[in-house]
Amino acid sequence: MVNKTSAALIAALFTLAGTTTGVMAQDASTETAQPTGEASAAEAPAAQTPAAETAAPEAPAGGQAAGTENAPSGEPQVGQPYAKSTHGDWTLRCMKTQDGKDPCELYQLLRDNNDSPVAEASVIPMTGDVQAVITFIAPLETDLQAGLGLQVDAGKESRYPFLLCAQVGCVSRIGMGEPDLAPLKRGKAATVSLLPFGAAKEQMVKLPLSLTGFTAGMNALVEANKDLEAAPAAAPAASVAEPPQQ
Repeated sequence: MVNKTSAALIAALFTLAGTTTGVMAQDASTETAQPTGEASAAEAPAAQTPAAETAAPEAPAGGQAAGTENAPSGEPQVGQPYAKSTHGDWTLRCMKTQDGKDPCELYQLLRDNNDSPVAEASVIPMTGDVQAVITFIAPLETDLQAGLGLQVDAGKESRYPFLLCAQVGCVSRIGMGEPDLAPLKRGKAATVSLLPFGAAKEQMVKLPLSLTGFTAGMNALVEANKDLEAAPAAAPAASVAEPPQQ
Protein backbone atom coordinates (compact mmCIF):
# COMPACT_ATOMS: atom_id res chain seq x y z
CA MET A 1 0.00 0.00 0.00
CA VAL A 2 1.31 3.46 -0.86
CA ASN A 3 2.12 5.62 2.14
CA LYS A 4 1.19 9.28 1.76
CA THR A 5 1.20 12.44 3.77
CA SER A 6 0.41 15.98 2.71
CA ALA A 7 2.84 18.06 0.66
CA ALA A 8 2.32 21.00 3.01
CA LEU A 9 3.04 18.84 6.03
CA ILE A 10 6.28 17.58 4.49
CA ALA A 11 7.39 21.16 3.83
CA ALA A 12 6.55 22.26 7.37
CA LEU A 13 8.06 19.31 9.24
CA PHE A 14 11.58 20.63 9.70
CA THR A 15 10.43 24.23 9.81
CA LEU A 16 8.50 23.42 12.96
CA ALA A 17 11.54 21.74 14.47
CA GLY A 18 14.08 24.32 13.28
CA THR A 19 16.26 25.16 10.32
CA THR A 20 17.66 22.43 8.08
CA THR A 21 20.45 24.53 6.65
CA GLY A 22 23.97 23.26 7.16
CA VAL A 23 23.28 19.53 6.85
CA MET A 24 26.31 17.71 8.21
CA ALA A 25 25.60 13.99 7.97
CA GLN A 26 26.56 11.77 5.07
CA ASP A 27 23.02 10.65 4.21
CA ALA A 28 20.66 13.52 3.42
CA SER A 29 17.77 11.38 2.13
CA THR A 30 14.34 11.70 3.73
CA GLU A 31 13.50 8.03 4.06
CA THR A 32 12.17 6.69 7.32
CA ALA A 33 13.14 3.51 9.10
CA GLN A 34 10.41 1.04 9.95
CA PRO A 35 10.57 -0.63 13.38
CA THR A 36 11.34 -4.33 13.11
CA GLY A 37 13.16 -4.96 16.37
CA GLU A 38 16.62 -4.09 17.59
CA ALA A 39 19.10 -3.07 14.91
CA SER A 40 22.85 -3.36 15.05
CA ALA A 41 24.73 -0.17 15.91
CA ALA A 42 26.98 -0.77 12.94
CA GLU A 43 24.00 -0.14 10.65
CA ALA A 44 23.74 3.49 11.70
CA PRO A 45 25.46 6.08 9.49
CA ALA A 46 29.25 5.96 9.68
CA ALA A 47 30.55 8.42 12.20
CA GLN A 48 32.21 11.33 10.64
CA THR A 49 30.06 12.90 13.25
CA PRO A 50 29.72 16.64 13.75
CA ALA A 51 29.80 16.01 17.49
CA ALA A 52 33.59 15.92 17.32
CA GLU A 53 33.65 19.42 15.87
CA THR A 54 30.65 21.24 17.29
CA ALA A 55 29.62 21.78 20.89
CA ALA A 56 26.19 20.40 21.66
CA PRO A 57 23.47 22.92 22.40
CA GLU A 58 21.60 22.73 25.69
CA ALA A 59 18.62 21.60 23.65
CA PRO A 60 17.61 21.38 19.99
CA ALA A 61 16.74 24.77 18.53
CA GLY A 62 13.06 23.89 18.29
CA GLY A 63 12.78 23.11 22.00
CA GLN A 64 12.63 26.65 23.30
CA ALA A 65 8.89 27.14 23.04
CA ALA A 66 9.21 27.63 19.28
CA GLY A 67 5.75 26.19 18.85
CA THR A 68 4.11 28.86 21.01
CA GLU A 69 5.69 32.05 19.67
CA ASN A 70 3.03 34.38 18.28
CA ALA A 71 2.95 37.74 16.55
CA PRO A 72 2.68 40.92 18.74
CA SER A 73 -1.06 40.96 18.04
CA GLY A 74 -1.40 37.57 19.70
CA GLU A 75 -2.15 35.83 16.41
CA PRO A 76 0.48 33.77 14.57
CA GLN A 77 1.71 35.18 11.27
CA VAL A 78 1.89 33.18 8.03
CA GLY A 79 4.84 30.78 8.20
CA GLN A 80 4.99 30.92 12.00
CA PRO A 81 4.46 27.89 14.29
CA TYR A 82 1.93 28.06 17.10
CA ALA A 83 0.46 25.78 19.78
CA LYS A 84 -3.08 24.78 18.85
CA SER A 85 -3.92 22.53 21.80
CA THR A 86 -2.40 20.47 24.59
CA HIS A 87 -3.10 16.79 25.24
CA GLY A 88 -1.49 15.59 28.46
CA ASP A 89 2.25 16.00 27.95
CA TRP A 90 1.94 16.45 24.18
CA THR A 91 1.38 19.69 22.27
CA LEU A 92 -0.41 19.91 18.93
CA ARG A 93 1.52 22.64 17.15
CA CYS A 94 0.84 23.91 13.68
CA MET A 95 2.27 26.14 10.97
CA LYS A 96 0.18 29.17 9.98
CA THR A 97 -0.61 29.20 6.25
CA GLN A 98 -2.19 31.74 3.92
CA ASP A 99 -5.21 29.55 3.11
CA GLY A 100 -5.85 28.53 6.72
CA LYS A 101 -5.11 24.84 6.11
CA ASP A 102 -2.39 24.70 8.74
CA PRO A 103 -0.26 21.51 8.84
CA CYS A 104 0.23 20.22 12.37
CA GLU A 105 2.47 17.87 14.33
CA LEU A 106 2.33 16.33 17.80
CA TYR A 107 5.29 17.51 19.87
CA GLN A 108 7.07 16.82 23.16
CA LEU A 109 10.30 18.19 24.60
CA LEU A 110 12.43 15.54 26.33
CA ARG A 111 14.28 16.49 29.52
CA ASP A 112 16.94 14.71 31.56
CA ASN A 113 16.95 13.96 35.30
CA ASN A 114 18.03 17.55 35.99
CA ASP A 115 15.01 18.87 34.05
CA SER A 116 17.31 20.21 31.32
CA PRO A 117 15.95 20.05 27.75
CA VAL A 118 17.91 17.50 25.74
CA ALA A 119 15.91 16.21 22.77
CA GLU A 120 12.62 16.55 20.91
CA ALA A 121 9.96 14.17 19.64
CA SER A 122 7.39 15.05 16.99
CA VAL A 123 4.77 12.99 15.14
CA ILE A 124 3.13 13.53 11.74
CA PRO A 125 0.28 11.40 10.37
CA MET A 126 0.54 9.18 7.31
CA THR A 127 -1.93 7.02 5.37
CA GLY A 128 -1.18 3.47 4.29
CA ASP A 129 0.83 0.77 6.03
CA VAL A 130 2.79 3.47 7.86
CA GLN A 131 0.29 5.36 10.01
CA ALA A 132 2.70 7.91 11.47
CA VAL A 133 6.30 9.07 11.39
CA ILE A 134 7.97 9.91 14.69
CA THR A 135 10.95 12.24 14.40
CA PHE A 136 13.52 12.55 17.17
CA ILE A 137 16.05 15.39 17.27
CA ALA A 138 19.08 14.74 19.48
CA PRO A 139 22.03 17.01 20.37
CA LEU A 140 24.90 17.24 17.90
CA GLU A 141 27.28 15.51 20.30
CA THR A 142 25.49 12.18 19.91
CA ASP A 143 27.18 8.94 18.86
CA LEU A 144 25.58 8.28 15.48
CA GLN A 145 26.81 4.69 15.23
CA ALA A 146 25.02 3.79 18.47
CA GLY A 147 21.73 4.98 17.01
CA LEU A 148 18.64 5.90 19.03
CA GLY A 149 16.87 3.51 21.37
CA LEU A 150 13.11 3.45 22.01
CA GLN A 151 11.48 1.32 24.71
CA VAL A 152 7.81 1.36 25.74
CA ASP A 153 7.19 0.55 29.41
CA ALA A 154 9.09 -2.68 30.19
CA GLY A 155 9.05 -3.91 26.59
CA LYS A 156 12.04 -4.72 24.42
CA GLU A 157 14.14 -1.78 23.29
CA SER A 158 14.51 -1.18 19.55
CA ARG A 159 17.32 0.87 18.06
CA TYR A 160 17.12 3.06 14.97
CA PRO A 161 19.72 4.84 12.82
CA PHE A 162 20.12 8.58 12.51
CA LEU A 163 19.13 10.13 9.19
CA LEU A 164 21.20 13.32 9.20
CA CYS A 165 22.60 16.09 11.38
CA ALA A 166 21.85 19.80 10.88
CA GLN A 167 22.25 22.92 12.97
CA VAL A 168 19.12 21.97 14.90
CA GLY A 169 20.61 18.59 15.90
CA CYS A 170 20.78 14.96 14.74
CA VAL A 171 17.58 13.51 13.30
CA SER A 172 16.15 9.99 13.52
CA ARG A 173 12.80 9.28 11.80
CA ILE A 174 10.78 6.15 12.51
CA GLY A 175 7.88 5.00 10.36
CA MET A 176 5.21 3.24 12.44
CA GLY A 177 2.27 1.08 11.47
CA GLU A 178 -0.75 0.50 13.68
CA PRO A 179 0.90 -2.49 15.47
CA ASP A 180 3.79 -0.21 16.42
CA LEU A 181 1.56 2.66 17.52
CA ALA A 182 -0.65 0.45 19.69
CA PRO A 183 1.93 0.01 22.51
CA LEU A 184 2.47 3.78 22.57
CA LYS A 185 -1.27 4.41 22.81
CA ARG A 186 -1.83 1.98 25.66
CA GLY A 187 1.52 2.47 27.39
CA LYS A 188 2.31 4.68 30.35
CA ALA A 189 5.81 5.85 29.50
CA ALA A 190 8.57 5.31 26.97
CA THR A 191 12.32 5.70 27.22
CA VAL A 192 14.58 7.22 24.56
CA SER A 193 18.27 6.33 24.90
CA LEU A 194 21.20 8.20 23.38
CA LEU A 195 24.95 7.68 23.70
CA PRO A 196 27.09 10.81 24.00
CA PHE A 197 29.94 10.88 21.50
CA GLY A 198 33.08 9.27 22.96
CA ALA A 199 31.24 7.76 25.94
CA ALA A 200 31.21 4.10 26.91
CA LYS A 201 28.01 2.12 26.29
CA GLU A 202 27.47 2.01 30.05
CA GLN A 203 27.01 5.80 29.95
CA MET A 204 23.93 5.66 27.74
CA VAL A 205 21.63 8.61 28.51
CA LYS A 206 18.01 7.58 29.05
CA LEU A 207 15.31 10.20 28.56
CA PRO A 208 11.69 9.72 29.65
CA LEU A 209 9.09 10.15 26.91
CA SER A 210 5.66 10.60 28.46
CA LEU A 211 2.76 8.82 26.81
CA THR A 212 0.17 10.74 28.80
CA GLY A 213 -2.24 12.21 26.27
CA PHE A 214 -0.65 10.43 23.31
CA THR A 215 -3.84 8.73 22.12
CA ALA A 216 -5.92 11.90 22.40
CA GLY A 217 -3.12 13.85 20.75
CA MET A 218 -2.95 11.42 17.83
CA ASN A 219 -6.70 11.70 17.31
CA ALA A 220 -6.44 15.50 17.33
CA LEU A 221 -3.46 15.33 14.96
CA VAL A 222 -5.32 13.27 12.38
CA GLU A 223 -8.35 15.55 12.65
CA ALA A 224 -6.23 18.69 12.27
CA ASN A 225 -4.56 17.41 9.09
CA LYS A 226 -7.52 15.68 7.44
CA ASP A 227 -8.17 18.47 4.91
CA LEU A 228 -4.60 18.73 3.65
CA GLU A 229 -4.05 17.58 0.09
CA ALA A 230 -2.32 14.22 -0.23
CA ALA A 231 1.16 14.30 -1.73
CA PRO A 232 2.06 12.25 -4.85
CA ALA A 233 3.30 8.73 -4.19
CA ALA A 234 6.81 9.78 -5.20
CA ALA A 235 7.08 12.43 -2.48
CA PRO A 236 10.43 11.88 -0.69
CA ALA A 237 9.04 11.92 2.85
CA ALA A 238 6.45 9.30 1.95
CA SER A 239 9.03 6.69 0.99
CA VAL A 240 10.02 4.07 3.52
CA ALA A 241 13.46 2.57 3.96
CA GLU A 242 14.10 -1.15 3.93
CA PRO A 243 13.87 -2.54 7.49
CA PRO A 244 17.26 -2.86 9.21
CA GLN A 245 18.74 -6.32 9.05
CA GLN A 246 18.75 -8.24 12.26
